[in-house]
Amino acid sequence: MFKRFLIILLICLPSVVLDQITKYWAVQNLKDSQATLSFFGDLLRMHYAENPGAWGGLGEILPDPLRQLIFTYGVALFLAGLAWYIIKNDHGHSITVGLALVLSGGIGNLIDRARFGYVVDFLYMGYDPIKWLHTNIFNIADVAIMVGAAVLIIQTLIPHKEKAPDSTPEVSETSA
Repeated sequence: MFKRFLIILLICLPSVVLDQITKYWAVQNLKDSQATLSFFGDLLRMHYAENPGAWGGLGEILPDPLRQLIFTYGVALFLAGLAWYIIKNDHGHSITVGLALVLSGGIGNLIDRARFGYVVDFLYMGYDPIKWLHTNIFNIADVAIMVGAAVLIIQTLIPHKEKAPDSTPEVSETSA
């Protein structure tokens, strides 16, 4: 149990700190200027956005009290349950890492919701020649959630070898 707690701490702490530092940078450098920074031939763009809903603005049209109930208190309760689940259940390192990444991203976005009532987003990826190859605007916490989800999906797709029963013959204590 201590080992799983340590894994959670070693993943969540740097992930949440990096998320909050990059969001602080976005607020300081992108919010008021409404500037868009472009990198790699416009493949990666940085543009400030406030997301009152979930991924892609899901739920942003809900009334404020309901949105706060769901996306702040509901998510906080879910994340507390997820942390408890990870600590109490041994699923192996890769599952623990995947769940811890999801947890860390959730914590990063929950901090924004508790502070501002919305999540700070500032990253966007898109390749213009291929119209369908574009993302929603996102942040580092969203990256942690997506990487964690990918780890979990990959773990379900990889066939795992079952432990073979110990084939060592048992030695009888009553040998003649």
